[in-house]
Amino acid sequence: MSSYKLIKDIGIVGLSQVLSSLGSFLLLPIITKTLGSYDYGIWAQISITVSLLSPVAVLGLSMGIVRFLSGEQDLQRVRETFYSVLFIVSFAGVIISTMLYFASDFLAQTIFGDPTTSYFVKCGSFLVLLLAVDQIVLFYFRIFQKINTFAILTILKSIGHLIVTIFLLYLGFGLLSIIISLVLIQSTLFIISMYFIISDIGFSLPRFQGIEDILRYSLPLTPNSVIRWVTDSSDRYMITYFIGLSPAGIYSASYGIGNLVTFIITPLQFILFPELSRLYNRGKHAEAAVYINTSLKYFLYAAIPASFGLAFLSKPLLVIITTPEFASGSTVIPFVAASGLLAGVFQILINITHLVKRTKFNLFIQVFAASLNVILNLFLIPLYGIVGAAIATFASYLLMVLICAQVSFKYLRPDIDWVFISKCVLSSFIMCSFLFFLNSDDLFSLVRNVIFGALVYVASTLVLKSFNQQEQTMFKHALTKIKQKL
Repeated sequence: MSSYKLIKDIGIVGLSQVLSSLGSFLLLPIITKTLGSYDYGIWAQISITVSLLSPVAVLGLSMGIVRFLSGEQDLQRVRETFYSVLFIVSFAGVIISTMLYFASDFLAQTIFGDPTTSYFVKCGSFLVLLLAVDQIVLFYFRIFQKINTFAILTILKSIGHLIVTIFLLYLGFGLLSIIISLVLIQSTLFIISMYFIISDIGFSLPRFQGIEDILRYSLPLTPNSVIRWVTDSSDRYMITYFIGLSPAGIYSASYGIGNLVTFIITPLQFILFPELSRLYNRGKHAEAAVYINTSLKYFLYAAIPASFGLAFLSKPLLVIITTPEFASGSTVIPFVAASGLLAGVFQILINITHLVKRTKFNLFIQVFAASLNVILNLFLIPLYGIVGAAIATFASYLLMVLICAQVSFKYLRPDIDWVFISKCVLSSFIMCSFLFFLNSDDLFSLVRNVIFGALVYVASTLVLKSFNQQEQTMFKHALTKIKQKL
């Protein structure tokens, strides 16, 4: 893949993620200001329950089709594999959604601590099915580099969810507005996606030919999603158990803001893994290592200042976009932002174990991190509340990165540029020193300070000569081509 196409594709996916994040970001203040911390806490619990079960329904097959279909030219094999996987995931999604529906009374009584929430759990139960099949169809566009289609669908999903939720809230549907909106948007997204896919490859009933190899690769990844959920989301359950739904809502809102750092990795990872699979399958291992190193470098260039900025502006950011009731969550954001940075590093490095088909190491890493997370939460939440949960998350991700590097570097070792990373950290400190003298009392001043901080950071990295001459030439060449296209 040429540097121009790589930068262009990452730019398109990145732009779609920015607009998608903007939709989610705008939805947060609307929901928190309309519903309050208690109802937002209920939605947060439903959301993390669905986020636990939908990856189980996927059975690791999303990564399987990326690994096995990347670069595949045989249309019949593509069609057979895709529809076989889609059928299996749909079947698993129906079963798990049905189980969640009938378990709603028990969950409302035990996990949510409020029997009246059972109705909302029932309404949201089939989101498990919708999110599972949505992941498979969107991965089709990822595999075959249909970046524009993916970007449009991603934006439509986020903006559509925002508009429909606002409309339903206006009509007085309350908490149910979020659930109904998501069901409608996910269903519409699936129908549109299938229209494009059928137009590309046609349609045929699955015969499950050759699916054994993909299942053998993918099924060991299924526990990873559950264990990863323990690291990412189980703290909401424990917060609810120890200190209630309102603190869980405050923590979830703060976590959502701090976790914005992880959106930076999405465009990189979207392009990276299919490209790495193609290179590795062709025996170009050294070139694959260069791609990993470059992706890590560019991710950290954006993620380090984002983490510093979110930590520095955490309190005004939370107060402005939510209500004073949520202000106590500002102490959570620095830990979550740092965790998001570590999560991005982990996602890049873990690609190595997928390339060499050593997916059992993923399970090993996830189990260690999840176990530490649970143990720390049990001790820290009763002592320090939601801050204790944030500390536990940070410690778990730090462990994941350290173990992942130790394991994956045995197979493929990228050349990490520590001098570059140091310059990014120094530039972030310079950025924050300027922000210290600026007020962020309202939305306008906050946006102004974010833009000013970004400019100071970029200027600092240029003064420090963070990028070498070859990289500067590559960027200039790519930008020139983009301008010519425009």
